[in-house]
Amino acid sequence: MRAVVINEYGPSEKLTLVDLKEPSPRPDEVLIRVRAAGVNPVDWKIRSGMLKIVLWLKFPFIPGFDISGDVAAVGSRVTRFKPGDPVYAMLGPPRGGGYAELAVAPESAVARKAHSQSYIEAASMPVAALTALQGLRDLGRLKPGQSVLINGASGGVGTFAVQVARALGARVTGVCGPKNVGLVRSLGAEMVLDYTKEDFTAPGKTYDVILDAVAKSWFANCRKVLAPAGTYVTTLPNVDVLFQGMVLLPLLSLVGQYQR
Repeated sequence: MRAVVINEYGPSEKLTLVDLKEPSPRPDEVLIRVRAAGVNPVDWKIRSGMLKIVLWLKFPFIPGFDISGDVAAVGSRVTRFKPGDPVYAMLGPPRGGGYAELAVAPESAVARKAHSQSYIEAASMPVAALTALQGLRDLGRLKPGQSVLINGASGGVGTFAVQVARALGARVTGVCGPKNVGLVRSLGAEMVLDYTKEDFTAPGKTYDVILDAVAKSWFANCRKVLAPAGTYVTTLPNVDVLFQGMVLLPLLSLVGQYQR
């Protein structure tokens, strides 16, 4: 099969198209013929070596964590899928393998693609959508009727977060640039703030949950608009968050959650 690999850390020029032996699924795995693969920030961060302090790769390494396609074969213990099923999957580090004609994934990481979805749409979902879901439901513990602010509401995680928050019954405020105000509102945000005109950290309105998907606002300022017992969740903990969390506020977990 054809696959894109890296043999060492470095820039995008290190990506190489090669021919490799086709993988075979283990008893609890699904072999997927890839129709589309997503590109996420984690892909270039891993490729560049930015994350090697916590994630060592075995070279040659096939990048790509989000895929969609059709089931080509299943392992002996797989019960939910059969060859030909349209699916999408998250391969997750350090596995990778999405930038190839065939990829294997644990049955637990595979879901059936909806008929209304294209393969491209399905391949865009796993990392971004699950990040939004875990950030709001699991870490933020967002409840019906609560208020949530999503910073970076027009990005990959943010667009899913707006929809997840609405599905959970929350009142959503989104923060984005002027070109995407209409998009964020169409996804279900009750209020949309244009960050070029308004500072969401200005004293006034407070929020039960803040999901920061861009981390361009200092955590100390975000705290000012957190409601009592409110929760701050970030996908990109910066020095400000880590310092206050690890030195000043031990309630901050290493996954980027802080409860006021």
